[in-house]
Amino acid sequence: MANDIKVNIQCIAAIVNYFRWRKVTVIYQDNNDFITDSVITLLSDSLRVVGSEIDHHLSFPSQSSVSEHNGAIEQELRKLRSNSNRVFILVQSSIRFAISLFDKAKQMCMMEKGYVWIVGDEIASLLDSIDSSALYNMQGVLGFRTSFIDSSKSFRRFKTKFRKHYGTRYAEEEEYSNPSIYALRAYDAAWTIAEAMDKSPANATSKELFKQMLSSNFEGLSGRIRFRNTTLLKHLPTFQVINVVGKSYREVAIW
Repeated sequence: MANDIKVNIQCIAAIVNYFRWRKVTVIYQDNNDFITDSVITLLSDSLRVVGSEIDHHLSFPSQSSVSEHNGAIEQELRKLRSNSNRVFILVQSSIRFAISLFDKAKQMCMMEKGYVWIVGDEIASLLDSIDSSALYNMQGVLGFRTSFIDSSKSFRRFKTKFRKHYGTRYAEEEEYSNPSIYALRAYDAAWTIAEAMDKSPANATSKELFKQMLSSNFEGLSGRIRFRNTTLLKHLPTFQVINVVGKSYREVAIW
């Protein structure tokens, strides 16, 4: 139920093109797989289309511990700080790594005026789930997140239950978290399975259950859930382009 990575990359290129940044540095966690290589290649190609280019690559191993991350991050940021290019794009990253990166960048005065940081959907969509100290380190960051309808009755009911359970499980958090697009997709996936089981006989085989799932056609919290030829029909997502300000963020554009 995730977005096509190509659309995410195109949004990054659109932001870079809007501000006419011609050289960027890409920071990412390397999973040593085809997906990582594909993301970087797609980004390079998309930037070239708008007249920009990747000036520098900076990769970090995805399985490193927090202490290993911190040491490596500081070392690499020192190198970047001496470069003239100060537009940084964070892709293919876990939220834990992103928090460590911006914490270290803040300490090294690399979040000040003159530096530009862009994060993708995988980080921006989780900003409601991190504490204020992490957001403080991300002041000025640009990002984009998948837009979804948050005014429906079904969403409000889900949000109330989500925050109640979240608050019970993570009582030490500063405040209850709001559900991200990932929580909505997980809920829709679970609902698809539950609805298929409800419509199937008790002795249904896995093949029959799967067939029933593929007949799903309903408006989920993350969007329309409908399949064609075993594939979820995807609509082009709408992204909110956001800017981290204070203890939250503000929408600056729709893409």
